[in-house]
Amino acid sequence: MVTNFANSSHSAALRATLTWTPKSLPVLRRILTDQPDILTQRDAQGNTILHFLAAGGNATAFRELFEGGLLTRSNGGGGGDLRTWNGRGDTVLHEAARFGRVNVVEILIERERELVSECNAMGETPLYSAAANGEREVFHLLKAAAAREEMQRRDDGCTVLHAAIMGEHYSTFFFFFFPLSFLQYCHVFLDCLAMEIVESFPNLAGALDKNGNTALNMLATKPVSFKSGSNYWLRNLGSRPSISLQFLLCLVYLCMPMWINESKLTEDVEDPQRNKPVICQSIGSFVENIISVVPWLRAVHDVKKKHACALKLAKTLIAKEEDWSHYTNSCGRRNPLLQAAENSILELVKEILGKFPEAAYCFDSNGKNIFHIAVENKDCTMYSFLKKNVARKDWMMAALDHDKNSILHLAAKDGAHPRVLFGSLNRMIWNVYWFKLVCYDSPPHLLWYPNSGGKTATELFEDTHSSLQNDAKKALKSMNDGMFVVSALFGTVNYAAVFTLPGGFDTDRDSGRSGFPALYGTDKQQELLLFLFYTSVALLAALFSLVEMVAIQLSKFTSSDFFMALPYRYIAAYSILDLFDQKVCRWYTAAITTLYVAVVSTTAACTKAYDIIDIDTSIPDFPFVVPAVVAVTIVYVDVVYLPLCGLCLALRCSLTYRGHMFEASAIFKRSIEEAVRDADQKKQEKEKVIHD
Repeated sequence: MVTNFANSSHSAALRATLTWTPKSLPVLRRILTDQPDILTQRDAQGNTILHFLAAGGNATAFRELFEGGLLTRSNGGGGGDLRTWNGRGDTVLHEAARFGRVNVVEILIERERELVSECNAMGETPLYSAAANGEREVFHLLKAAAAREEMQRRDDGCTVLHAAIMGEHYSTFFFFFFPLSFLQYCHVFLDCLAMEIVESFPNLAGALDKNGNTALNMLATKPVSFKSGSNYWLRNLGSRPSISLQFLLCLVYLCMPMWINESKLTEDVEDPQRNKPVICQSIGSFVENIISVVPWLRAVHDVKKKHACALKLAKTLIAKEEDWSHYTNSCGRRNPLLQAAENSILELVKEILGKFPEAAYCFDSNGKNIFHIAVENKDCTMYSFLKKNVARKDWMMAALDHDKNSILHLAAKDGAHPRVLFGSLNRMIWNVYWFKLVCYDSPPHLLWYPNSGGKTATELFEDTHSSLQNDAKKALKSMNDGMFVVSALFGTVNYAAVFTLPGGFDTDRDSGRSGFPALYGTDKQQELLLFLFYTSVALLAALFSLVEMVAIQLSKFTSSDFFMALPYRYIAAYSILDLFDQKVCRWYTAAITTLYVAVVSTTAACTKAYDIIDIDTSIPDFPFVVPAVVAVTIVYVDVVYLPLCGLCLALRCSLTYRGHMFEASAIFKRSIEEAVRDADQKKQEKEKVIHD
């Protein structure tokens, strides 16, 4: 009976705690006055009422419990124990720090400062919990009391700096507005916890966890923290389903103003409660107010600030590095440069090579250098940067990994651009271009060099792309079937429109204009000619699209169309997959383009027909036509962008390297001629000596 009463009292106290209202405090006070032991009772996860009060930020409840004598120091009696652990080993202070309950943290460390050094089951102190969850104000309250390095780590060696980077707590912005002066004043402060940790604890910049990872290693695994790894970089167009929408986001990102009003801190080691951010007041502009109110714009603004702060953190960590050899000469340690290359973080690679150019010549555990990694990831931007900024690139591109794979073998593997969403057809186009590009850059003998599996790069390409080739064929034919019907429909409609002109034809045989359009020679002649022009363009575009689609249907799509092994290295390098580039990609793009022209021209002809016959549709022409054309254009851009990019890259590659081929041929020819002349000269000198 007593147990049931205690359970019901605990349920009532817990209910009052979780559904906190102004009436909850008197209820909780009354229950705890009668049964103070309820504070020590736990739920299934080991949480007490104190844990829920701390997580909810009920500072008033804690103050009342302390003042009423219901809650005292852990060693001083009372109904509650502040050091009580839950199932995760978290104390009350852990919960308050995790959720950023500043007022509760102030009360707890004022009453019992020793809670700062308590660790949970993973060895995390409340300071670590605050850093891992990006609670900067709580971190400032606790950091003076947790100045010892062992309090800044958990059991696996991760420091508070590791935790902040893992949580990507670089930059979080808060906007505060006064209701009476919304358009005049704005309070802004920058929450950059990771930078504050580096400044407060410089020794943590090079600290290692148990796996040998530094903070820079952690940062090198966060591509979305940088612009090059986000959807807001123009070179990553295609990472979202809608190309047009992503392009708009990129423009907003580029044009977004960036301002940073950093909060200043008052340092007082003796009184950590005074270590709070002093928020700077600034006169907010109209643009700032718009950004703060519109969630979509605020999200873009926060991402841009995040990228800027992550780059600033990277520069700070790299600046603190004095020697890169401890990354390259130590066994079992990962190299941040190679990690950044694997994750396509161009900014981090630039910063590291800018200070340590010798870092480019390191290898990973598989014997791959940074060129191998960039080629295997099919990262065109990273590859172009390395070619321009790394010395002795020819030596690095001729190197082999532990499996005897050359850079061409790595380029021959099936894959896609690290940031772009490719379908099977577009992925095949991209892989073709990438293999050809690396072919031109590589030493000629690598094209026939076998790896440890006994396969050359061309053979490996054929093996790894056989299924992709079939998928690309099916995707193209499936798309072609639907567009074939649409093209035929537009061609039929516009063909019929030519012989059913608005106003009809003159049927009066005595007028001398029999068979002529009735509106020809009237004030509607100009509109009639424009109508004929639009229908003619639409008809020709539809017919041309039909021809292109028939050519696609008749294509064989066999392996011989993609791979042509020729005896000469330059001819082979230029001939591999040429048929795919010139037929499939060009036909596919041309068919879509001509169909797009047919749709737009038909829409324009329809609008012009209404003008000719003077029908009042009660809808202005401009608002009617523009949305339709915009919608068609968006679909057209989404469909044609990636194949068109592949075609342009292939053409640029061919035009760029043909000159190199001719130049190489000329040099080779000149070298042979010089060698022949030297041999003749030596022969003549030898004959002269014998004669003398």
